[in-house]
Amino acid sequence: MDEVKILPMEEKKKRSLNFVKLRFYLLMVITIILIFISIVAPYMVPNDPYATDIRGRNLPPSQEFLFGTDSHGRCVFSRVLIGARTSISAALMLVIITFVIGTTIGIVCGYYGGWIDNLFMRIADILLAFPDIILGIAVAGIIGGGLFNAMLALGLTGWTQYARVARSNVLTMKEDTFIQAARLSGNSDLRLLFRHILPNIIGVLVVIATLQIGTMMMGIAGLSFLGLGVQVPQAEWGSMVNSGRSYLQIAPWISLFPGLVMMVTIIIFNLFGDALRDFLDPRINNSS
Repeated sequence: MDEVKILPMEEKKKRSLNFVKLRFYLLMVITIILIFISIVAPYMVPNDPYATDIRGRNLPPSQEFLFGTDSHGRCVFSRVLIGARTSISAALMLVIITFVIGTTIGIVCGYYGGWIDNLFMRIADILLAFPDIILGIAVAGIIGGGLFNAMLALGLTGWTQYARVARSNVLTMKEDTFIQAARLSGNSDLRLLFRHILPNIIGVLVVIATLQIGTMMMGIAGLSFLGLGVQVPQAEWGSMVNSGRSYLQIAPWISLFPGLVMMVTIIIFNLFGDALRDFLDPRINNSS
């Protein structure tokens, strides 16, 4: 009787584990495809995304123009593809930079403590006192528009989350037995940080980075929508949504398709982050 009761529970755990793995690998493939499309977008566009044609303004979706044309006669589908390169690559680059800076600051502050810890954590507290998008708008408004300035404005607070998580993990880990043994073995502080401590906390930081891609993408699009990010005529999803606002009644596709593509892309990156978090869950790995 006991075996009959236990087997269904084990089977349920196995199926749950298989679902987590399948979901992770499926979303990983979709994410890689999105990144690949953003890289090869210039070679996939059916029309010149910057070529204007006054006679072909505000044309509805057709076989020649899958997403129609905008108020300048430009192919919306081609601009959405080119905009993927701008939006996705900018978000990925920004996440990588803030990940490296924030993680480095966090592990150094957590390991050494003292004045350096107090300095950077107080700076982080000040930056976190303001909503990210509000602070980004203020900074971008001061230093001017452009993709680089938008990334700089968002990166000003982007590193704080990594720094805080890395610091808290290092504080709990630096007194562990294996760290003490490595220190007594003659390992330098630099080797302890990047050879022994960092590999043990990198998983949670990578999950945060994956989830932050969508947030950064939305932030860049938001600043571009307000005219503080990517400047026209450069193709970017947020600025494309903004440029079509005046034509919502006669040509809604100008804003609709960039907005839909951006929404779907952000959802995919967020789902991938959730799947990665579940995949790296120690309880899942231990049950296998």
